[in-house]
Amino acid sequence: MKKLSLLMLVLCMMAFVITGCNNKSDKKKDTKDPTVVFQYGDNIVTKAEVWIYVNTIKERYERQYGSDVWELSLPEDSNGEISMVDLTREEVVNEIIKVKTLCAHAEDYGIELSEKEVADIDTDSKEFYDGLTDEEIEAMDLTKEKIYQVMSENLLAKKVEDKILEASPIEISDEQARETTFYDMYFECYDIDDKGVVVPYDTERKRQQYEQALNACSTLATAPMDSNDDAESIEKLAEYYNLEHAGEHTMTPEEILETYGEDIYNTLYGMKNGDYSTVIESEYGYHVFLMIALTDADATAMKKEQMTQEAIDDQLADTIEMWKKVIDSDFAYPDSVNMDVYDTIKISE
Repeated sequence: MKKLSLLMLVLCMMAFVITGCNNKSDKKKDTKDPTVVFQYGDNIVTKAEVWIYVNTIKERYERQYGSDVWELSLPEDSNGEISMVDLTREEVVNEIIKVKTLCAHAEDYGIELSEKEVADIDTDSKEFYDGLTDEEIEAMDLTKEKIYQVMSENLLAKKVEDKILEASPIEISDEQARETTFYDMYFECYDIDDKGVVVPYDTERKRQQYEQALNACSTLATAPMDSNDDAESIEKLAEYYNLEHAGEHTMTPEEILETYGEDIYNTLYGMKNGDYSTVIESEYGYHVFLMIALTDADATAMKKEQMTQEAIDDQLADTIEMWKKVIDSDFAYPDSVNMDVYDTIKISE
């Protein structure tokens, strides 16, 4: 998967209302409450709270990567692979702990929420609650108060984070975060056998693919110009030729260079929005490109947010880790999590 990550910076509550922003107690509560997913210091984290985080991340991931994102598996060091579902479940717990840890130090920095922020969160939490189904409310024990707590904790944590970073603010430029969207009408010139070995087409079959690519390119060149229909036209043409691997891609310049090589990289960045390329050969076959957006504004904004959060996490890592050890030095995922309760919260069906 080409991109991933940036979690939520949504909203957070004044210290006197937050049950989850205290320091470590002398003795942990031994609770068998079926609504509790884990305890971190004095913070009792219920499935209602975890559900809110899970669904916020789920919605964002599916919007960014598509609903089939949960079918992915990613490399996990020497331990093989980890599914996107399991990776996200751990990410949710880590995010909650980070928020709780930052909240615990809000008073140290003299940070609290303003009356306007509290009022805005009150409105937002009611709107969120009103959008839930009766089944969700009952299954996850969701309340307006719990939603308010999660939103307010996130805002308070964000304010603490900003305060810490005041001395050396993080700035990511649009150029650094640039994402380019294009359509690749790809005529492959290889098969993959039962053993996963790539088998190049013979000369005749490769020539046929080249002729089809030329015909497709000619069709696009003579079609009536309508920028609103360009992407749809090339997609329909790809369907006509049964191009299984053709599709729209959003990639960084580095990803394009790594995937396609320097020649295609130069071709793409020599195009304007709405331009079609000629037939271009790569080591895997023939391509006809449509440039949709040299700089995709939405994707670039999302990438910028992701890169900013990653830079912030890197800069705060040592501080957060030190604070976590004070609050709960024994906490570890998944050992400290009631996975039976966590399993009741579904990320994918």
